[in-house]
Amino acid sequence: MALAFFGLKVIDFTQVLAGPHASQLLAMLGADVIKIESPDRGDQLRQMLTADETEPYGMSPAFMTTNVGKRSLALDLKHPKSREIIHRLLDGADVMMENFKAGAIERLGYGYEDVRKINPSIVYCSVTGYGQRGPMRGAGAYDGAIQAASGMMSMNGHETTGPTRTGFQSVDVPTAITTAFAIASALYRKLATGMGQYLDVSMLDTAMSMMQCQYAQYLVSGKVAGLDGNNSPLGLPTQNVYPTADGYIQITALTEKDAQRTLRAIGCQAVLDDPATTDNEGRRRHHDAVWQEMAVALRSDSTAKWCEKLGAEAIPVAEIRDIPAVLADPQLQHRNIIHTVGVPG
Repeated sequence: MALAFFGLKVIDFTQVLAGPHASQLLAMLGADVIKIESPDRGDQLRQMLTADETEPYGMSPAFMTTNVGKRSLALDLKHPKSREIIHRLLDGADVMMENFKAGAIERLGYGYEDVRKINPSIVYCSVTGYGQRGPMRGAGAYDGAIQAASGMMSMNGHETTGPTRTGFQSVDVPTAITTAFAIASALYRKLATGMGQYLDVSMLDTAMSMMQCQYAQYLVSGKVAGLDGNNSPLGLPTQNVYPTADGYIQITALTEKDAQRTLRAIGCQAVLDDPATTDNEGRRRHHDAVWQEMAVALRSDSTAKWCEKLGAEAIPVAEIRDIPAVLADPQLQHRNIIHTVGVPG
C-alpha cells in the first residue's frame, strides 16, 4: 500500500531540529524531501549534540536520525547557478519549508511572494521562534530560549534548583509535529481548491499551546503555576515520584479508589485510618506528611517489586528509567520502534 505522501515533493531549507524533524515526518509518510544546505557549513545539527570528535561519518547522531529518508543538495543560495537549480526544483514542488529569521529569506529572493510566482499552488511554510509579525519577529531562537520565553521553565524545577530547562528538546519536537500537521492540512485544502497557502509556524505559539491548561487556569482564576518539583498539579501525594530501595518510581493514583488501593498496597493503611487523611481532600491538605509516610514505605522494597505489586492493582506506575533501560524493553520489540538504517559513505 502506498504511503500517504508518496509522490509529494518537498524542498526543505530548514536546519537544526524543528524544521528538519517536520520534513522527516513527511518523508516517513512517503514524501520525497530534498534538503538544501550551505556548501560551506551545512546544517548546524551536523556538528551539534555530538558525543566527541570521532563521530562516524562526520555527522552527529542527532543529524542522522533527524534527516533519515531525505535527499541532500548543497547550494550557495546567492550564486546565479544555484538560483537556476532552485527555480527548477520549486517549479515541480508541492511544499517549500524554511526557518530563516523572519525577513531573511525574502532578502535572498526566496520569500513566499517570489516563490508563488514560480509555483502558484505551492504550500510554503516558515518556521521561526516568534512568528513573522510583532516586535520579536526577527529574534533568533533555539529550544532553550523558547522554554524560557514561553513560561515553561518557570514551572519546571524546584524552589531549590530554580527554573529548569528540560533535558531534551521539548519545544523543537512539538513544533515539528505542529508544522507537519499544518502542511498536511494545507495539502488537504489544496485537494479541494487547487490553491497553495502560506503557513507561519511559531515555536512560541507551539510552546504556549502545550501549556494551555496552565494559561487557562491563570486567565480564569488568576492562579499562576510555579516551581513545584515532582508534586502533582492536583496537590495529591499519591501522584508523585518516590525513591525505592534501588531506584525511583512514578505513581499516578488520582481517583479516591486508586489512592486507597495504592496506600493499602504499600502498607500505609494508617494514612487511611487517620480521619485527617482518610480521603483525597485530607491528603491534599496534609500532602508533605503523607508523602513522607509513603516514601518510607516505598524505600523498603525494590522498584521491580513495587511496579509488580501496584500494577496488579491496576495503578498507573512506572520505573524511572534511563535510555539504555528503555531500549532494552521488550515492549519496543513488539512495537517495532527501533530501526537500523544505513548511512551513505
